[in-house]
Amino acid sequence: MKIIFLLSFAFLLFSCDGGLTLPPGVQPGIEGTITVSGSWPPADSVKSLWLFASQIFPLDSSKVVAGIIDGKISIFPSVSGSLPYNVSPQQFNMPLSPGSYFYVGILQRHGDNFVNPDSYTVVGVLWDETNPLNPRSVTVRDFEVISGLTIQVDFYNLPPQPF
Repeated sequence: MKIIFLLSFAFLLFSCDGGLTLPPGVQPGIEGTITVSGSWPPADSVKSLWLFASQIFPLDSSKVVAGIIDGKISIFPSVSGSLPYNVSPQQFNMPLSPGSYFYVGILQRHGDNFVNPDSYTVVGVLWDETNPLNPRSVTVRDFEVISGLTIQVDFYNLPPQPF
């Protein structure tokens, strides 16, 4: 009887397929390339350069800082950091919480006042290829990275400003 029990137990142990194991360790987010057309502005006019992904669209000036603080607008690399100046093309890999992001682009902070919307300019947008006048929405799911995205930046030919 013990032999049958041990064989049955061994069979069950080796036949488990890992159904209770954790999913793969993939941080959800987006990745792609940022390219700059034309010349860069003077370095002293670029306080910070951020990749942003917003769950709010359209944005208005009153929602920008509040969105960053409450997490509705994600900033990469961080509020205290910046994308490299005068580097094009550059690759990005931005971790994001699962959700829908309706506006993805590059934000330049040129002013000194963090809470003043006039300190910011959108200098590049992830455009919808089927309707190039609209920003492309991106939906990030658990354990998924949306790749192959391209954001074109032109500091002197700005996209329509959302605020």
